[in-house]
Amino acid sequence: MDVEQKGNSDTQGERVVDPGDEAAAAKLWAVYISEAEKYDKGLVESWKSDMQGMLIFAGLFSASLTAFLIESYKTLNVDSGDATVQLLARISQQLEGSANGSTLPIPLPLSFTPTTASIICNALWFISLGLSLTCALIATLLDQWARDFLHRSEIRSAPLIRARIFSYLYYGLKRFNMHTVVEIIPLLLHASLFLFFSGLVAFLIPVSRIMTIIAAFILFIVVITYSILTLLPLRYFDCPYRTPLSGGFWRLFRSYQRIWAQSTSKSTLCDETMVETMAHHAVEDSAERTIRDGRALVWTVKSLSDDSELEPFVEGIPDVLWGLTAPDYPVPVFWGSGGPQYGQRYSYADHVRELIKNPDVQLCDRIESHLQSCDTGLLSPDARKRRLIASYKALWAIATLFHPKQFPMQSPLDFSHWKRVFEPEYDPDIIHYSLSVQALMRWSSFNANESRVIEFSRYLAGCRTDIEQGIEPDKLPITSFLINFPLWHPLGLYIHPVPEGKLTTYHISTMQSAIDTAQCNVRFNYLEKASELNSKPHLLLETLQLLELPSFDFSKCGWRLEQVINSIVHTLLEKDNTEKLRWQWIDSVVHDLFRLWSPVGSAVIPSGIIRYVNERTEIGHSFWFDCAGRLLSNFPTTLSTLRLGTASVATEDQILTALWRVTSRFPFSDMDWAVYSSVLEALVNSSVSAISIPVTFLVKAKLYGSLGWAVTEETWLSHFNHPLLPTETAVTTEPESVTTITTDSYISPIERNMGIRIAEGTVCLVAEFLELCRLDPFPYNAIETLGCIGNLYPTLVHDVHQNRLAQSITKLFESPQGAEILPSVVNLHMFEAYVDESVMYSWEPCQPWLTSSDARNTIKTTFSVYAKTLSNGSPSDSESTSLLLRLHQIVERLDSLHPDIKPASSTADIEEIEHVDVSGSS
Repeated sequence: MDVEQKGNSDTQGERVVDPGDEAAAAKLWAVYISEAEKYDKGLVESWKSDMQGMLIFAGLFSASLTAFLIESYKTLNVDSGDATVQLLARISQQLEGSANGSTLPIPLPLSFTPTTASIICNALWFISLGLSLTCALIATLLDQWARDFLHRSEIRSAPLIRARIFSYLYYGLKRFNMHTVVEIIPLLLHASLFLFFSGLVAFLIPVSRIMTIIAAFILFIVVITYSILTLLPLRYFDCPYRTPLSGGFWRLFRSYQRIWAQSTSKSTLCDETMVETMAHHAVEDSAERTIRDGRALVWTVKSLSDDSELEPFVEGIPDVLWGLTAPDYPVPVFWGSGGPQYGQRYSYADHVRELIKNPDVQLCDRIESHLQSCDTGLLSPDARKRRLIASYKALWAIATLFHPKQFPMQSPLDFSHWKRVFEPEYDPDIIHYSLSVQALMRWSSFNANESRVIEFSRYLAGCRTDIEQGIEPDKLPITSFLINFPLWHPLGLYIHPVPEGKLTTYHISTMQSAIDTAQCNVRFNYLEKASELNSKPHLLLETLQLLELPSFDFSKCGWRLEQVINSIVHTLLEKDNTEKLRWQWIDSVVHDLFRLWSPVGSAVIPSGIIRYVNERTEIGHSFWFDCAGRLLSNFPTTLSTLRLGTASVATEDQILTALWRVTSRFPFSDMDWAVYSSVLEALVNSSVSAISIPVTFLVKAKLYGSLGWAVTEETWLSHFNHPLLPTETAVTTEPESVTTITTDSYISPIERNMGIRIAEGTVCLVAEFLELCRLDPFPYNAIETLGCIGNLYPTLVHDVHQNRLAQSITKLFESPQGAEILPSVVNLHMFEAYVDESVMYSWEPCQPWLTSSDARNTIKTTFSVYAKTLSNGSPSDSESTSLLLRLHQIVERLDSLHPDIKPASSTADIEEIEHVDVSGSS
């Protein structure tokens, strides 16, 4: 039965409950029981506590009221004492009349009428007594009902049954308005008390006017106070006072507001209780709430007197100040976009900052003491580690609250007087946190004392001038500064003590250098120590963003930067190769550091970068994109410095190997051709070796590409006739006036002809490289180099270059190295026109470019023999099969596109082709 049919059957008859569904919902109802049990027990217990208090008060009040009633009810009847006095007076009068012989009339019976005050007093007091006793009775019953409610809710143990009993009984309470009954009980007791005071006033009227006034005044004060306590919570929702009438007045007030809103066509007000309105105002965002939160946090920290009590508060600080939010700073491209990014949270920044600045709290000092408590030896290793990590994470987050980048209006904190936080940690699980904290605190301390450092630097400059003029400067300010400014090491300033003898410019230079490199040293030291860890330090990216150098003077700090690069690269490359994938984050560190290495064409490349480029195989594309151009610009200087012997950063082979990796990995040709020209000029002076050959060809290929980049009408002719391009060309120097339209843009005739010219030069370059591949030394990484330089689709190629390429392929096939490199020759892009006629080259499909019949015949013969050789070898792997298929496609395409090719399938034909010269004649 489907759902629709089942639903129809349910509506027609009694719904059948599936036991399986009920059992599956047991966990859901267990959650309901947990919450409902806490709510109901709390509600019933509060009722029972209230009733017990009211029973005690009602009993005492009833007893006191009864004492008053014993005296007051007598005023409603004739007093027996007064009647006796009256009777004796009449008897005395009659006796006196008998003695005088007179006769007195028989006295009428005594009549008595209670006074109005007496009636009112007793009525009020009796009503008060009745209400008080009624209140006690209902309170007793309510206490019994509450116990019965708890008992009936626990008569079954099954979760589903208990849940439904809880629901059944609770909604029974609401249905019969038991909450209202609970509110009526104190109202009855209060009414009884007011009646008592009113009766007391009536009781005192015939007794004494003064006492009546006093009692009436007391009643008036009680009524006014009660009225204020009733209405005050309606205006101030945080008021702790209320009476049973407050709820009624609130409902009346809300009803009036609802009627007024409906009459004025405003939005209808929601039916909120006083408790709901109070909760709404408590969490509403306002200035008052911010002040309350601050006071609450201050009180909380002040009340935490023990380290064990402070620890949970310290653990909560990092999540309050930093979390998984959008960062306020752009994430660098080279760091990648994977993984969570942390950002500053500002909601509680002012509160935590107040805890730090408040002299009665001094949160930072409390956390410093919290750190020191870890060294007492009283904590277990796990507890000590947990407390250290929590403290370091909290201090890291606190240091950001005064960072000039995050909060420019805040003055940075000076942490230089702290000792425990700057002590080295040796536990691998803790040092990840301590490094980030120490770096950020050093940075904050330097910024806090930056004005003093600048003033001291100016004084040193004045001392240098005095020494150069032969004037002995005063060393007292320097000594005083170093004494009054302790712990230079945490700030990254390494200043030696002032010498006892004469102050020289060397000492001044040392101090000045320490000041100049102080700020970058904080960052560099952090990266050096981080690279030694087995995983990333705590919030490495966020810490580096906060330690970002606003400006970096390479002339002053370049030597330190090179030291750090060399150190980090050495640490990275010395790690176990099987674990290198875990250290990819250090690649980002190297990349970040090398971006600071700013000189272009005038500096020697650090040995660490040369080694990194040569030995690190997992270098990302972003590194080549950002740094390859800078490396190329400085390779000539590095090579010339090596030959002059002024610096020994690496051997020539190491430098050339790095240059090969840069030019082979660097995919862009938009660099100025002058840069490639300078590199090529430096390579000319290098000795011919296995590595210098492929590097030279790669640089030439890049130079060809740069010549065609952004060519203009003013420069195109000089680029077209560049000396490195071949003299013979099939391209005319008179560009057509027709503009070729592509799907992306317009290709001018100049750009089109320049592209054809460069492709033609590339064919000549490939032919030359293949000729060298037959000789010794065999080029370094010949296959990869060939793939880089032959990555173009020629269109028009002079016959000389076609024949030269064909001859080089044939001779390579016969050489011992041919088997290694010939598959790469077959897979060159320049043969795509003979494999797939739909291949596009920028603006038009690839054209068959082998116009020389001799060149076509030579290539076809060589490829045919090569295919036969592969077939005879019975290739089984996919690469050989793919290569064989490509060879057949090229040969067949040569036949179909150029039917004038004569058959050549024998060894004699190949020997004949050997004698074809570059002019195309046999």
